Amino acid sequence: MSRSSAEFMGVPDELYHWLPGEMVVVVRLPRLPLEDTQELLGEQIRTQLNLFLAPYRLTLESYGKAGRWRVTPSMPPVRRRSFLFGLQRKQPLMALFFHTRHLDNEVQDAVPMALSYLQGHLEHLAQTGLHVVSAMPNWLVTAAPQYYAQGGPALPPRPAPQLESATPAHILHGWRIKFVDQHISLDSKGAEDVLVAVLDTGQHPDRIRGAATRPELRRNWLLQRIANELRNEDGSFQIEYDRYPLTNDVCSGRDQAGDARYYVVPDHGLTVAGLVRDVAPRAQIRLIRILNDFGGGDLYALYAALTDLEREIVAGSIRRLVINLSLITLPDIRRLPYIWFDHRQWPTNQLMGAMRVLTHIEEGLRLLFESLAAHGVLIVAAAGNDSMLANQQGQAPRPPRAPARYESVLSVTAVNSSYAPANFANAASMPPNDAGVATFGGDGYGATGSDALPDAVRGIFISPTFPMGEANTTGWADWSGTSFATPIISALGAHLLSQGWSASNIIARFALGQERRSENLFGAPPDAPNLLANIIRVQQRFGL
Repeated sequence: MSRSSAEFMGVPDELYHWLPGEMVVVVRLPRLPLEDTQELLGEQIRTQLNLFLAPYRLTLESYGKAGRWRVTPSMPPVRRRSFLFGLQRKQPLMALFFHTRHLDNEVQDAVPMALSYLQGHLEHLAQTGLHVVSAMPNWLVTAAPQYYAQGGPALPPRPAPQLESATPAHILHGWRIKFVDQHISLDSKGAEDVLVAVLDTGQHPDRIRGAATRPELRRNWLLQRIANELRNEDGSFQIEYDRYPLTNDVCSGRDQAGDARYYVVPDHGLTVAGLVRDVAPRAQIRLIRILNDFGGGDLYALYAALTDLEREIVAGSIRRLVINLSLITLPDIRRLPYIWFDHRQWPTNQLMGAMRVLTHIEEGLRLLFESLAAHGVLIVAAAGNDSMLANQQGQAPRPPRAPARYESVLSVTAVNSSYAPANFANAASMPPNDAGVATFGGDGYGATGSDALPDAVRGIFISPTFPMGEANTTGWADWSGTSFATPIISALGAHLLSQGWSASNIIARFALGQERRSENLFGAPPDAPNLLANIIRVQQRFGL
């Protein structure tokens, strides 16, 4: 490891599952408000909630004017404090972001207490005309694994093998995805009428165009393809780099030993988008930067980007849409009760109350994805990489993380190049939901494939050095994780969407398998029983 890399890498030791003092309240509205009244409506709702919380010495403050913004002058300005979604509903929904403060300064994070009182008095609030359908913390959203709550890339990126080629120096070459399963029908036009929105980290377009001119990267066919599309500005590849405000509050990751470390991963989203381009050569791709360079973020940017996409669908500017989410949020569903009720010192932890609380603290997020699915959007999300320890102990893989665990989302887990479960991969599904599939996502550090090369997905990488200090001499990186299995399925979904398949039918086809037969009348076992997933078999090979 280089000296500079050693100095830069550190241990995440502050943030765990949500941003302290920040919460999201989702309310049901009687009608869609006019755009110029949304801010006023938000203030009316905040006033009503504060009237209720005042006896408990709690108050909600306008988002972006307190908390982190009060103590850190460099925080980006917040111009929107609420987001409308569920536009197809007779009674649409609004997500409002607040800072939560207790009048006792000794209370460092008032969010759990405020949520407890709100969740215990939903009927009272409804009697005043305020229908709160969900109240939750501002959960962390990460591509890189977060401390105490793993997910995203299983390992940091590392240089891909540098293979020799006998082709002339001006010929482009590199790694390409090929489908092994013969029954997969790809669109003859390369899914050209489908938009794939990749919500992730991002490199600035100027950096990508500049990287393509570096002598050592000029033969990377995928980088040159994307750089040319950016230069053409024809909409085939776009990057929304600074549309949404981001901060570096969430810094997370894991080193090659699996220990908590953080490092910058701005190439994560570029790698994901490149895999989509490889599989769907003519699809429109929009890389939307909602995670910082450390692969971290929160619900604010996620809500902003997804609700903006819903508006575009309703306006008719997007016809067919796939959303790729190589990211995770919330603790897994089996850990959530222990995390939320740990050392709880606020009212009511009876069974029915606990069940209601656990539903309430993510219902607003589930409804967001349900609303997009109602418009025919295919949402594809990474199941997560929490299962390395479970596999070492001979236990079943962990369940999929949110949003992959929602019924309206196609969950993607990872198998290695031999189509065995990757040693980090979460299960694709959690019964009774079965909307999950597995495909190639690499394997753990030190694993090799049948070609004796590291068992990893290879994607474009433009940063001059890797997190461990190695020089980038080819523009290709080895990654492992469900993050990189996800775009393969997103791109394949774009092919089917372009052929007229509905999003719900695509999910069912992937989850159930193609023409699967069994002597059991109740159905056939999945290809990967431990992962509760059928497998889409692909290979990645070096060539022209």
